[in-house]
Amino acid sequence: MTGKSEAEQDRRRLYERIGQFLFDHRLEPSPANYMLVHMLVTGSNASAVAAVEEATEDGLRLSQDEADRILAMIGEAPPAPPSPAADAAIKEVRRQMDDFAGIVDTTRAEVKVYGRDLKSGAAQLAAAAGAESIAELIRVTGTMIERTRAAEGRLEAATGEARALRARLASAEEEARRDPLTGLPNRRAFGDRFAALSNEGTPFAVALCDIDRFKRINDSHGHAVGDRVLKTVASILQQSCEGATVARYGGEEFAILFPAKEAAAAAAIVDAAREAVAERQFTVRETDAPLGRVAFSAGVVAAAKGEAYETIMQRADALLYKAKHEGRNRVETEPSA
Repeated sequence: MTGKSEAEQDRRRLYERIGQFLFDHRLEPSPANYMLVHMLVTGSNASAVAAVEEATEDGLRLSQDEADRILAMIGEAPPAPPSPAADAAIKEVRRQMDDFAGIVDTTRAEVKVYGRDLKSGAAQLAAAAGAESIAELIRVTGTMIERTRAAEGRLEAATGEARALRARLASAEEEARRDPLTGLPNRRAFGDRFAALSNEGTPFAVALCDIDRFKRINDSHGHAVGDRVLKTVASILQQSCEGATVARYGGEEFAILFPAKEAAAAAAIVDAAREAVAERQFTVRETDAPLGRVAFSAGVVAAAKGEAYETIMQRADALLYKAKHEGRNRVETEPSA
């Protein structure tokens, strides 16, 4: 009984520590957040522990963006919340599909009746003679023309519905691959582009960038200011990395694919973008007060042929953390072979 009681007390203490951490850092008690804090409290994942400790140094609060980034780093990314616009688009597509199916069913039924009437009319004409047969022929012909026109109208409407359906599907698919805040490709689109380059056998480099001390911006100035910083950094990265795929990878993290580039060349481009961000004078729009220096750190690697996505991203992430530990506002890459 004593052993059972001690085990129950241990579980209770574990629950209390996890709950207290979530409360202190104002994190939602979601399964993903619970999992991250459980790793921290139990020490079951050294990478997660180190990342959380670094993020909360100097008594800083762990933001949700930072928690999501750490989960993504250790391969436990929480599912993205559904977009209301995407949900609305899906509902509209379903409605259009139902309408389209209704048009096809109605047209099919009318064609069936049309065929039956033609057969009946042919039989009547064969049995009739003289003026009556001519009058019946005129009546059946008029009916045929009317039903043909009606069928053509419905088929034309069905074609229009099909075009609208294709457009809505394309729009919904594009939205599912875009980050709504920055307009950049999202993590899913980045993964698809990565897979395409790997399948083509095209050599490429990968950069992983993270805005330094971003949570301080959110905590000090609010999320609206933080969002504007994210959009500005996204714009600078996109302009600086022409020909590359720049994606918002999660939170304040961006990932970049450089086709046909070696790590050193890609790192030079990222470093130029880093300088452009660091030199920019950020201000708070509402007060015109200076925001202070905004900078990012990055890790850049060259993808080896056939190397797995997770392995490459882990290598880039390790260099990103090296840049953070060595002072931030810098780009790290692997030494040339």
